[in-house]
Amino acid sequence: MTMLNNFKNSAMNAIAKSVAFTVSVGLIVLLAGCDRWVDTSLNVNPNNPADVSLDLLLPAVEGSLAWQHGSDPSRFASLYTQHHSGVDRQHLGYYADYSLGEGDIDNYWQNIYRIMGNCYTLIKKADAQQSPHYAGVARILMAYSIGLVTDGFGDVPFSEAFQGQANTHPKYDQQQQIYLTIGRLLDTALQNLNAAQSVFKPGADDYFYGGDLAKWKKAAYALKARYAIHLTKRDAANAAAAALSFLPNAFSDNTDDLVMRFGTSVTNANPLYGFNQDRNDIRIAPFFARLLNRLQDPRRPMIGATPKRPTDSIPDNDQLGSFYASINSPVVLLSYAEQKFIEAEAKFRTGDLSGAKTAYQDAIRASMQWFGVADADVATYLANPDVVPSGDITLGHIMTQKYIALYTQFETWTDWRRTDIPALTPLTGNRIPRRFPLPQSERLFNGQNIPPGSTNADWKFTPMWWDQGP
Repeated sequence: MTMLNNFKNSAMNAIAKSVAFTVSVGLIVLLAGCDRWVDTSLNVNPNNPADVSLDLLLPAVEGSLAWQHGSDPSRFASLYTQHHSGVDRQHLGYYADYSLGEGDIDNYWQNIYRIMGNCYTLIKKADAQQSPHYAGVARILMAYSIGLVTDGFGDVPFSEAFQGQANTHPKYDQQQQIYLTIGRLLDTALQNLNAAQSVFKPGADDYFYGGDLAKWKKAAYALKARYAIHLTKRDAANAAAAALSFLPNAFSDNTDDLVMRFGTSVTNANPLYGFNQDRNDIRIAPFFARLLNRLQDPRRPMIGATPKRPTDSIPDNDQLGSFYASINSPVVLLSYAEQKFIEAEAKFRTGDLSGAKTAYQDAIRASMQWFGVADADVATYLANPDVVPSGDITLGHIMTQKYIALYTQFETWTDWRRTDIPALTPLTGNRIPRRFPLPQSERLFNGQNIPPGSTNADWKFTPMWWDQGP
């Protein structure tokens, strides 16, 4: 569903200096670092916000979450995974020297906690108004949001967040506990969505699924599978088995994807397009371009700007292609293709090599279909023995193709950290960052609660809980 042109008018502005203060403002959804999403005519006291109805709050949460996901976290992660290269100004340093610091990440931290503050408000309002269908959607969005945050930073505030002035210094929850919280949020969301009665129900105000609760249920199960497979370093067998148990109730095809389709006006522009218009500091990284060229990947005309035919090569540091970098390009949060790669990995880890190979090929086909690749070109690609060998596939096959299919998505950094596939060579030193630095605002305003060692320069190279063995 294309985003409504009045998206920005459903949000309210807010200013915050720390997590505690950010969440106290309540009903806001604004990306402070991007003026094109701000209605500057609004004059709202952030300490006394006006009430907002469920049908206005939901699209504001959805739109800002999709925009934020497609902005800083995915763009920064793409430099670490070498999908993109930084060629100028700050992004040159983020890419070549891993210089992303506490001041660079602050804007993202503020924005994502604003979004979660709105999710919290939406959940509370929906529960109070006996509207479990809204509450179920909101809990899925909250699970997605806190999952994105913890996978970027590790331990983060959650259980004591969103309390406003009642707690201005929320503690940091351990990542293991946050993963349990994600599971509980999704379980409760499914109960909410299965409720027979709901006073208010999402409809056209739901930008993702138009109020289709069946698709939201599938998304909840797909997320459960995603977060299960994240735990392969902790317990590979149980992680794989858990993921497989969720998949039968998850996505059926590409039409189930959790995706935001942006519009053609500057107020509804895709975030990657907006970044390129303002900065134009990133390109297709040499590692990624050469991988696609070596495999003769027919998605090259969509990924790079130079290729015009499926057989054309992408040059090093090519401009970004139009598929994901146009004004109305989609932002994918969760997809059927990802789900099929999860299935392939899980079956591989449980010894079902035949099933893994079938799911792997289905995943590639789903990605090709999403990109609009012709059937004949898909068949040629699958006939390449470097893509589909005559015998069993390896984990390397699965994760490399997933790395390609999920181009522009934050999830590829998570996959690389837990599998070390593909094999990336650090651009400086001998390490690639494994987490974002904590933001400056937390050091200044919540310093008594930040994790020990988190102000050290090496913190970004320190594996988080799921990135370590048992």
